[in-house]
Amino acid sequence: MRHFTGFILAIIGFVGLCMPALADGSPQRVITVGAPATEIVFALGAGDRVIATDTTSTRPEPVPTLPKVGYMRHLAAEGIIGLKPDLIVGVEKSGPDVVLAELADLGIPIVILPSLAKMENLPDAIALAGDALGRVDAAKVLSDRVQADLAELKGNDGADRPSIVFLMAVGHGKPLSAGQETTADEIITMIGGTNSMAGFDGFKPVSPEVIASDASDYVLVTQSTLDQLGGLEGLQAHPILGLNKAVANGRVLAISASTILGFGPASAEEIRDLAAHLRSFEQGS
Repeated sequence: MRHFTGFILAIIGFVGLCMPALADGSPQRVITVGAPATEIVFALGAGDRVIATDTTSTRPEPVPTLPKVGYMRHLAAEGIIGLKPDLIVGVEKSGPDVVLAELADLGIPIVILPSLAKMENLPDAIALAGDALGRVDAAKVLSDRVQADLAELKGNDGADRPSIVFLMAVGHGKPLSAGQETTADEIITMIGGTNSMAGFDGFKPVSPEVIASDASDYVLVTQSTLDQLGGLEGLQAHPILGLNKAVANGRVLAISASTILGFGPASAEEIRDLAAHLRSFEQGS
């Protein structure tokens, strides 16, 4: 990662040295980069300090209407500098590195949260953001709530785990599925399923033939895919996704696109509810 880890540690150490000394000792003009970072800052009660976000950030309100600094991996220093932030909170892989280095050289504090492609890192990410924002007590409360939601998922480790395939419509190209080392794979495991596409790593396009031959018990899609296609009937009418047996049988589970992008404070509750939905499906079959 081009020595990026060392660079990030340097930035995190730098935060304590150059945090602005305001009335309450905390930053007041915050830019968030990455959907999970944005959700964490808002969940900590600091949403009124957020002056801009990246384009992957879509929740909560009023995030969609806030100024945007570009896609999280293709930030431009000029636009960020012009907003005069006193803190940037980003997710792993925010960048490019040269832009973050330029911003840090200008004295802008930057905190990069640990990878939120792993749910286990969420409590540490919350604590780190809470420290930077001066919201330590709120971070403890939020972390405890997340841990309670996760604890309810511990009972989803039964022997009979249904097979689940993740599918997502991507414009006019081939749909994407998810292998190991993905948020979708971790979600499937947490709700008590097995990933039908565990034979590869990451997200990858899948052909209509693979989708049609897939014999998974359920299909997991993003809520945005359902919304774009007009709900379950629209999904079943899709010329490619509709070929899937689980889709045709209406055995469809939905998760927010924000959670697929990375685990935020709302994700634990969302996944807990998804597990309950799967159990209701199983009990009714």
